[in-house]
Amino acid sequence: MFLSDVERTETIKACRHCPMCNVADRVAQLVCRESYGPRGRGAILFAIDQGLLDWDETIADIMYTTQNDGLIQEWCVGNYDHEELVLDARAKLFEKGLAPEGVVKFIEGIRAGQSKGLSPEEILSKAKITAEPNADILLFCGCGPRESEAETILETSRIFDRVGIKFQVLSEEPCCGWPLYQLGDLEGAKEFSVNVAKKIKDSGASTVVVLDADCYRMLLTRNGRFGGDLKGIKVVPIVSLLEEWIDSGQLKVTQKISDSVTYHDPCAFARYCEEIDSPRKILNMILDGELKEMDRTGRLANCCGAGGMLPIHRPDLANKAALLRLEEAQATGASILATGCPRCQSTLTRATSSGAHKGLRITNLVRLVAIAAGLVE
Repeated sequence: MFLSDVERTETIKACRHCPMCNVADRVAQLVCRESYGPRGRGAILFAIDQGLLDWDETIADIMYTTQNDGLIQEWCVGNYDHEELVLDARAKLFEKGLAPEGVVKFIEGIRAGQSKGLSPEEILSKAKITAEPNADILLFCGCGPRESEAETILETSRIFDRVGIKFQVLSEEPCCGWPLYQLGDLEGAKEFSVNVAKKIKDSGASTVVVLDADCYRMLLTRNGRFGGDLKGIKVVPIVSLLEEWIDSGQLKVTQKISDSVTYHDPCAFARYCEEIDSPRKILNMILDGELKEMDRTGRLANCCGAGGMLPIHRPDLANKAALLRLEEAQATGASILATGCPRCQSTLTRATSSGAHKGLRITNLVRLVAIAAGLVE
């Protein structure tokens, strides 16, 4: 959707002749088949355009078996947007009814409003925390935190309370449309983008603080392109706000964290929204020692495994990618792996269920701030 015909043709031409970024495609390395790498996908799309191949389930498997995390573009000397090339292919496959069965069921579930989690209002109410209707700041939690990382929502609310700033939540928070965009249901992404923008506007808030990195990217860079109207509303990630509060003294650090910590950069923050410095500034202010960086950080950080909604189609490969990222974290000697995104946190935590990487604790940056501020133990 976001590539013109000329850009798409140029990207296919470049990708099918160039192996430069193959080293950055972790899933292709795990599958060990070039057709599942950037050059292979470029060659396949070229063959389809030339009438040499037809869209089918095999091609669908190839296009959905990728993290689509933006790392490929970082390695590309021509800066071609391979992610959007893949998303364009996914959209065509979805329209033709060729998307994998698991993907289709997942999309149908989102469209039907199915969710495993409670609403933000219910999560806060169970903890006897009351949001402030009509507050100027709206806390947008996201599907990931609501379904599996409710503690992050609670800890964020306690930090707001400590700073003395009121916030509101949407009583029935909708999906931002990110999963639909990534999986090729562009009509669904448009519908959800318009809906979430309207709900945010109707709330009266002037600032939206976002917990999930993918939701942040969607609201900041994609919502308007899908027809949503968030003009006049400031969209900020929670990590940016936490840095500001700690640096200004609004949120006081009462106990520095003595554990050794390494940090995982969420793809949506580091590559798409350039939110790299805030998490490190926060950690420098709350850690007793120095941050232990992994070999791949910032814009070149490897994905946690959840990029491109890979767990929906190939959870086995997503888990293997997560295990590789955990190995990088463990190599630093840190005892804690922190991240700024609840989705990354959940993916990395699931990967530890096999018993591997013992001694490495996965946590959210929000929780470390809450601990440093004396709000939780």
